Amino acid sequence: MRVNLISNHVKDTNLSHDVKILIGALRGILGNVSIAIVQYTQPQCADADINIFVETLNPSLFSYASKNIWIPNLPNTFVAWRPYFPELDEIWVKTRETYNAIQPCPNAKMIGWTSLNKQTPSKKNYMKAIVPTGSHRDIDTLMNVYASIQSPKLPVLHVVYKSSLYTPPASLPDKVVLHADISAAEYDELLVDCGLCICLSTTSGFSHSLNEALASGCNIVTTDIPAFEDILEHTYSMYVCDTDTSEHIEFATLRTTSKEELRVRLEEYMESGFSFRKKVSQEMRGVYEQRHKKWLSTMKEILPHFVPESEYSVHSMLPKEDMLPNVSIVCVTRDRRLFMPILKYSYMIQSYPEDKLELVIVDDGEDSIEDTLIGVPNVVYVRVDTPKTIGEKRNIGVERAMYDTIAFMDDDDIYPNNSILQRVAMMMKQPAKECAFCCMLPCYDITKYSSFMNVPPFHLPMSKRVSEATLVFTRKFWATKQFEKEQLSEGDAFIHGREYMCRELSPQDIIVSLTHSKNTSSRNIPDFKEPNGCHFGFNEQLFATVSEIGEALRTCQTSGGGGDESGYLVSGDGGHPKEA
Repeated sequence: MRVNLISNHVKDTNLSHDVKILIGALRGILGNVSIAIVQYTQPQCADADINIFVETLNPSLFSYASKNIWIPNLPNTFVAWRPYFPELDEIWVKTRETYNAIQPCPNAKMIGWTSLNKQTPSKKNYMKAIVPTGSHRDIDTLMNVYASIQSPKLPVLHVVYKSSLYTPPASLPDKVVLHADISAAEYDELLVDCGLCICLSTTSGFSHSLNEALASGCNIVTTDIPAFEDILEHTYSMYVCDTDTSEHIEFATLRTTSKEELRVRLEEYMESGFSFRKKVSQEMRGVYEQRHKKWLSTMKEILPHFVPESEYSVHSMLPKEDMLPNVSIVCVTRDRRLFMPILKYSYMIQSYPEDKLELVIVDDGEDSIEDTLIGVPNVVYVRVDTPKTIGEKRNIGVERAMYDTIAFMDDDDIYPNNSILQRVAMMMKQPAKECAFCCMLPCYDITKYSSFMNVPPFHLPMSKRVSEATLVFTRKFWATKQFEKEQLSEGDAFIHGREYMCRELSPQDIIVSLTHSKNTSSRNIPDFKEPNGCHFGFNEQLFATVSEIGEALRTCQTSGGGGDESGYLVSGDGGHPKEA
């Protein structure tokens, strides 16, 4: 069986621990498993029988596996992802809080979770307390309370932190030792020695730090946040601080620790005896083992159901050539004579059956480009006498289209020869959708001779990430809700509320977006100090054409067309300008 483990994989993080745990479970339970580690921002991955997304989601990768599973981390889960939930085969949740927060969600399954096992020493130093920090830890409250307690029984705090995430106060209380950027081995050594772990989380998706402290037999001071309910129900021997709701973020709720509660719990710990602490250490280790055993039993039950009868491949799920529909390619333009060689090139090289294609060009510019279309087969030129918005022109193009499957092309982007075939086939891939598009775009700056990938933030809704230049959809989808009279980002309203009818695609074989100094785009273009070249396999003729246009733009020369006062009107993120 082949498995893609997809995450923001960084060494020595909780995510990397999750990945290690999954690898161990997959190989320990299923035996011969081929596992690929995939960075979640990648636009494509190898075919697999299962994609397992750990914390992050990238819908463009869904099509590369027969089954898609997601393991959410509630504090890093975005409301914008909810339309993706039905696209997943299962959602494996670690805590009851997460299970409840993402409802209604019939494909959610409570599986619990575990942490990497840690050494349990025969002796613990109960006058040493380890304090793990992180993005959702209430360290300031702990420091304030510690500064107010004057007692020889107060254990020494060993605060472990990454300097990139936490800045200690200039003045530290007594009995505080800082450990910045220590290695995993150094952390484990400190954890084994410390008899107390103080983990004051404001929210959590699971907390490896707390669970590793259990495995190592630490006494625990912690908070009563909902994520820890699954642990707290197994023991009454933790020192638990009450918290109050302070803020809601997406699916999660942040809670603050009561200073008075923390003081009381620390005093309770200081008054406990050695024999009691040692007994608690044994109990905490028992809680870890019980939870680990339960999780392992759950995985042994569910994983075998995902073993396929035959290997999955994307290609086998695509429609046969005789099933491919006729397609109308719609391009809207205005005073873009300079870019016509690119548009004609992209259209003429398409591998899609020529007799099933037509090109509809909607032109409202002052300089008609009809004369540039001589010799182009199956082309329909639509002349619009008054300026229209991009949304209006898109609607005109669809109305004039002959066929019921519509694909967009922009006049200043490169579309590889399989672009139409890939888009249409992936939209029709079972279960078939009514619309498909890319969000991530490979880009080439034609004036700076440099390549880059544009990846819109994953926390944005799908409708705000869509590249209109890559849209393919059915006439029925368009007729239900046409494009609004927008000049930019017209795809947002077109997609919004209908995400479940859409499929996000990898840009591979679909588009290379051309950028240049005159773009009026929301894309973040890197500040290239030196050219890094074109990495998208342009042939010599295409590269020469693109470079010639780039040089013309660099010198702001026109090529017989109109244009704005700066020389050219150029495409935005969806392939179109802010027109005057």
